[in-house]
Amino acid sequence: MRAYDFQTQLDFSRGVREVSDMDTLRNMIPGCISVLKTREEMDRQGVDYIARLRKGDELLIDAKTRVRGCSKYWKAEPEVALEVWSVRPGGKYQTPQSREKTGWTLSESKHVDLILYTFDPIDCDDVFLVSFPLLRMAFHRHFGKWTKPMNEGGFKRDIQDSFRWESECIFVPIGVVHEGIKVASTAKRSAFTAEEAA
Repeated sequence: MRAYDFQTQLDFSRGVREVSDMDTLRNMIPGCISVLKTREEMDRQGVDYIARLRKGDELLIDAKTRVRGCSKYWKAEPEVALEVWSVRPGGKYQTPQSREKTGWTLSESKHVDLILYTFDPIDCDDVFLVSFPLLRMAFHRHFGKWTKPMNEGGFKRDIQDSFRWESECIFVPIGVVHEGIKVASTAKRSAFTAEEAA
């Protein structure tokens, strides 16, 4: 179990990482004219940056940065964290079910457009910009498979201790995430029309 608090994570994401993230987003998003860092209130809601496009649209972005050294756990490619529980029931703090909170990756109330995954350059120089609605669809679709125990083909789970509650993530290789998004966002229209006709 890893212990952390929000302020420590916030401080870690500031400074050089923030400038790097904004430059990355400006260069990756076509038509982007500016990237603004959000204020702490929006940051706490999971929106780190707002990218403004030249024709007026805005994209809300949540930045997820892994700490240095995370690559020692990878098998063949970078792994990204998908949150199962934001506030995990039970656990060390005996959190009641009435206070449990679904993880951000599954949340149907989270409002962002993109997730920016970055790593310490020592671990990985690649960055990944992923559609959040498609990521959520993929996680819902593959939840049973991805959250199985590792010896049954699932992925590593980790519990984080915030000193008042626990959260829980799984760590999925980025290639598996991309394939999961492809599967979740592709269907045969005839499958739906056949159901409607029945």
